[in-house]
Amino acid sequence: MCGIVSLIYEKENPDMGKEAEALLRRLEYRGYDSTGASFIDDRRKIVLLKKTGAPSKVCPALGIAARPGQRFIGQVRWATYGAVTDVNSQPHHVQCKIELVGAHNGNISNTDCLKAWLSSRGHAVLSDNDGEIIVHLVEEHYAANQTLSSADLAGMRQAYAASGLRDGVPDGVLRMVDAIRKAEALAEGSYAAAVADPKLPGVFAIKSGSSLYAGVGADARGDFVVVSSDLTSVLSKTRALIPLAEGEGLWFTQKSYLVFNLRGAPAFSRPKLKRSKLSVKDTQLNPRYRHYMEQEILASPANMDQILRYYFRDPEGEALAEIFEDRKDECKESADALAGLSEKFGDALLAESMEEVFASPSWADVAARVAAAGRQPPAGEPFVSDEAELLAELRTLEPRRAADLALMDAAFVWRKRRAVLRYLGELKASLAETNRSGGRIYFVASGTSYHAALTAAYFFNTLARLPIYPCNPGIFRSMYMASLRPDDFLLGITQSGETKDLVDIFQDVKSAQPRVRRACLVNNENSRIPQELSDFYLPILCGPEIAVAATKSFTNQLAILYLAAAGFSLPEKEVREKLLAARRLMQDSVAAAAGDIEIVAARLFAKPSIHILGTDLIGLAREGALKIREVVLNHTEGYDTAEFKHGPNTILGRNTLLSVADLPAFLDRYKAAAAGDASLARLSGEEILAARPEFIESTFSAYPLVFVCPPEERAERITVSQIHTHKIRGADIILVAEKRQDLALAAAGKPMGKDDYWSKYIEIPHAEDPCLFVFGATIVLQFLAYRMSVLKMEWLDALGVADHGVHPDAPKNVSKSITVD
Repeated sequence: MCGIVSLIYEKENPDMGKEAEALLRRLEYRGYDSTGASFIDDRRKIVLLKKTGAPSKVCPALGIAARPGQRFIGQVRWATYGAVTDVNSQPHHVQCKIELVGAHNGNISNTDCLKAWLSSRGHAVLSDNDGEIIVHLVEEHYAANQTLSSADLAGMRQAYAASGLRDGVPDGVLRMVDAIRKAEALAEGSYAAAVADPKLPGVFAIKSGSSLYAGVGADARGDFVVVSSDLTSVLSKTRALIPLAEGEGLWFTQKSYLVFNLRGAPAFSRPKLKRSKLSVKDTQLNPRYRHYMEQEILASPANMDQILRYYFRDPEGEALAEIFEDRKDECKESADALAGLSEKFGDALLAESMEEVFASPSWADVAARVAAAGRQPPAGEPFVSDEAELLAELRTLEPRRAADLALMDAAFVWRKRRAVLRYLGELKASLAETNRSGGRIYFVASGTSYHAALTAAYFFNTLARLPIYPCNPGIFRSMYMASLRPDDFLLGITQSGETKDLVDIFQDVKSAQPRVRRACLVNNENSRIPQELSDFYLPILCGPEIAVAATKSFTNQLAILYLAAAGFSLPEKEVREKLLAARRLMQDSVAAAAGDIEIVAARLFAKPSIHILGTDLIGLAREGALKIREVVLNHTEGYDTAEFKHGPNTILGRNTLLSVADLPAFLDRYKAAAAGDASLARLSGEEILAARPEFIESTFSAYPLVFVCPPEERAERITVSQIHTHKIRGADIILVAEKRQDLALAAAGKPMGKDDYWSKYIEIPHAEDPCLFVFGATIVLQFLAYRMSVLKMEWLDALGVADHGVHPDAPKNVSKSITVD
């Protein structure tokens, strides 16, 4: 997906290079194929430094930290169009017709056609990279616009005036805005970009189908504006955000900005700044952990507290909730007013505005009723609502208002819980009605979210007796789209809410069958799918997820889908107790199994291929396999346990692949043989193997099978049978299950003639519920993948293997954006 970032100050900043390096390093998990930084100084000269490799390596190698600059545009690349070369690295400095520098992230799908067209127009397109195409497209139209006079720009100025903006705007800015809009009309795809003319003040940014964030702030070097495709980069500098919508562009200098639309009749705006609900600490690595993946896996149990807070009524806070409900209009009015302070900046204005809220009759009425009932929340406790950052800032500003702020925090929680419970009820009613009417229920998702959908089908079959059709967008489009009926129901499951193939499905369903109800389960509540394409949505509530491999978001998806399914057969209180048990089970599972996980990780990290077999849990098996593929880079497949014998089992036995870890022993055998037979040195590799077939024999090893078995009688019988079936054919067995003697005996028993057979039983604490077992097994499989990744990365690093791409947070060939706004 790549990542772009731009920063601008009023004057040349001698520390701009240090700022650039820090910002680029924050983007490393989005792309590591190449890194680039362009600087524009006070003399309007462009300096471009770029090279293949991750920011952590390229920045020191190119001395980026030493560069001064007034403007900076940088990029980290995850290669799609064009090989991983220095020439294909970004940013791109072009001057075929007029000098520009720019970079993009995303994909321009008609790159080949545009490259031919640009070449015919006199552009020297030097790379195969689609980012260069965007810069040249802007250059083509911007150069043509240089002949436009102020009179020629009258239409643009009228649109500017019609937007209610009074201060002037330079002709050059309007020429660039027009050029960007014309370039956007030609480019097909989804992208974000930043481009600058060194002779024109400021930088221009484009948000066209990919994430883009902008913020305004000030530091020791003066006022600045920072723009990035990733929220963490912006939050590292400021929480004051410029609201940007899809299909908008932005011109910014060090303290001013102008938003314009990319399509349709020209329109301009200068939206009010708004505080982010997140701060940089929400995206920082805790010193207790080595990697984000570790932190996010181990945060999963505590992260479930958010689900318990919003998806269930609070028995202890019921009296307070009744007061809020009785005065719901006043509560909503006061909460809206205080949330609106996110658009206020400056301590004096913020304090004055807060006083207005708390002095209002609406709030005074609510606070008085709470006080009379003796239900005032304790002041000074950490805030827990979505507005926690704003409330904490206000409490620091005015400590005497701590009690009001604590009560307001509770009001924010009440308001959101009220909406979540309403939509949860709507989901359950929609599922029940769809089933009654003979409609079909589709859960559509990609990647990890698809595996959550598969596992959810297990939950709904077991707990609600409802049939679910889980599918990824490709399966849905090819198997079900044409046969959709008006009484069907579609639930999308997505972290970002912007996944292109899922967006397309929602749009197509809306167009083809507008009566089909559409809902989604989403982490980024302000994204396109929940806000524009769904009838309602439910929040995942897992917070930012930095590591590329999804872990805590998967756990929260499972928790919400479990509670929705369990709600069909169990009362709310019992469902809540079940989730509390799942929370404890996750904590206990990873703690109890840590030693065994380490043993298995050391055994498997260098294995070239692995199968994870889920008995009744195909979704969990596939997710466990995906985690290993993503961060260990070993081929791993997730299969149904009984299905494995129908073909895939041919991988067992003497055709097993040679692992790099087997090479030292292989070479030792060769050295020993060569010492006694000098003729071996004169033979080719194939001749040596023909002469010494024992060398081939030495490369065969048992194939690792990881069984995941829930505590259910039939599942255990199938697992025992399949363990016996496969271990005699050359499999080593790792078993993830609750403690049970027949399983333990099946796994531990050595087959006759298989003296090198190896097994390990990873026990999950007793859950008394096959569905709750999923939560313990999930965190064990995630942590196994994490430890395998670390061990393999350290091993390859020690061997001096360059660019191996193994990393638990930023493995090669995959990337993602922050999945919460």
